[in-house]
Amino acid sequence: MTRLIYALTLAAGLLGLPAAGLAADDVMASSPDAEMGGDAKVVAIYGNSYTHYNNNLNTRLRDLTRSLLPDGAKGYSYRGITISSGQLGWHEPNLKFQNGLKHWDAVIFQGNSTEPVDEDEADRRYFVESAQSMAKIAHDAGSKVVFFMTWAPKDEPDQTAALEKAYFDIAAKTGSYMAPVGLAFARAAQEHPEIDLYFVDGKHPSLEGTYLAACVFFATLYDRSPVGGDTPIGTDMSLETATALQTIAWETVQDFRAAK
Repeated sequence: MTRLIYALTLAAGLLGLPAAGLAADDVMASSPDAEMGGDAKVVAIYGNSYTHYNNNLNTRLRDLTRSLLPDGAKGYSYRGITISSGQLGWHEPNLKFQNGLKHWDAVIFQGNSTEPVDEDEADRRYFVESAQSMAKIAHDAGSKVVFFMTWAPKDEPDQTAALEKAYFDIAAKTGSYMAPVGLAFARAAQEHPEIDLYFVDGKHPSLEGTYLAACVFFATLYDRSPVGGDTPIGTDMSLETATALQTIAWETVQDFRAAK
């Protein structure tokens, strides 16, 4: 069964919606690996330290868009809402509060590191329940939902496949999209082992890791290549490294979508 058929069937069954109706809806994804289309000008990112490191993912994404989108991305804005060590469900009150402030074109949900595949069954269940509840809140508010597939710890690369499945499954269940950041990390480790994507703890992202994530989100949100974008502002990252990460991000998103 292809990813597309699987996603439509699963989403229709769990949401009580006809599969054919999902593709026509403005905010629901026909499949987690579908192109998003439309404009994602106002974006909120809900996460923890994985998102907050290196002056926050939303800042790196904002600066990247200003160098790539027409008119310096005028009218585009990005907000990072993070809780240190937070699980996804801790953000449900934040989501409701932020929805009361303004309309968000897209919201990004990041679970706690490897929360979706945690050894504790209660934690895995809490992630799924929270993801379903929060996706409904976001969709009801007219926002597209993108799940942030996190990366495997540096010394446990085999977790990548489990994380991909867990995030793809929850995105399919909720009619949401998935940004394959973890797949980009795995690809970069193979093709550019000289670029260290991790902080010294082997879990949090280095500047290069955060920039790679920003490039994946640019490709996911805007359906276009991040190649040619500026290096991270205020850093000494080389153009060579930035270009390699941009290329990895674009190729990963293209391959992820082609697999459906």
